[in-house]
Amino acid sequence: MQERKFQIICDSCCDLPRACVEQLGIEIVPLYVSFDGENYERDYFDFTYHEFYQRMADEPGRYPKTSLPGVEDYIRTWEPYLKEGIPVLSISMTSMMSGSYNSAANAASIISEKYPDVPVVTLDSKALTLYEGMLVREACRMRDLGMDAEETAKELDRIRHEGRAYFTIGDLSYLSRGGRIGGLVKLAAVGLGIKPVILFSEGSISLCSITRSRHKSLRELARHAAQYFINKKEDPSDYYLEVGYGLHEEDGEELKELFVSALREAGIEADPGLSQIGTMVGAHNGPYLMGIALQKRSR
Repeated sequence: MQERKFQIICDSCCDLPRACVEQLGIEIVPLYVSFDGENYERDYFDFTYHEFYQRMADEPGRYPKTSLPGVEDYIRTWEPYLKEGIPVLSISMTSMMSGSYNSAANAASIISEKYPDVPVVTLDSKALTLYEGMLVREACRMRDLGMDAEETAKELDRIRHEGRAYFTIGDLSYLSRGGRIGGLVKLAAVGLGIKPVILFSEGSISLCSITRSRHKSLRELARHAAQYFINKKEDPSDYYLEVGYGLHEEDGEELKELFVSALREAGIEADPGLSQIGTMVGAHNGPYLMGIALQKRSR
């Protein structure tokens, strides 16, 4: 096993591509998803994101259910490293929307009795999907610069408020079923088919604006994300910056072009990445969600 200061492990809601996971040398603890409420498959391991979204599109009346990792899932993934005396930093999606972090914290309490001299540090990222993945990537950068697990977790805790994600969705019925939007917006959404632009930050969501067409929602999404940099007079090169899409990559390309244009109009140049949003967020937002995520790097 490769010698390192500590091992980074995160739940599958980080939505990092497989090639990136291998390159960074991290481990994934899967969440679970089911289309029938009985048979659950492992996110990240048992299917591709495209297969998942295509099934959602082909079966629009069926809403997938998700389940958190168990304590044993974390212990199973951590233990090979702890046996070798390698500390672990475990990063989980926001505890405000999942029990994944609580499973990790409970697992740490149990495993520390067996390996009392090897630190296990658990972190509630207060983030999810591409936003969570950015914090994981930043943790890897800190690890490679020689910081230890405790120092890295402390620094991630300090900078995570400088990250956020803007998103819109094609069908609000998914989000309304999860109870994550207010009653008035929920009623209007179901009745009028509106397209909201929503901000996710510090573990909670809020409404930015409402539009009545898909194209207008993408333009508004790009405008809100660009406005963040304009208002704060920030340089996008100091940030991880990613455009995310659900089923159709061409939708992501369209949003990326709108975002780059909105920044360019303000005299700001940027080259955001393009990634597919993963299963855990997709299950609760439908196959046509779109987003822009950003996270400032540590100095």
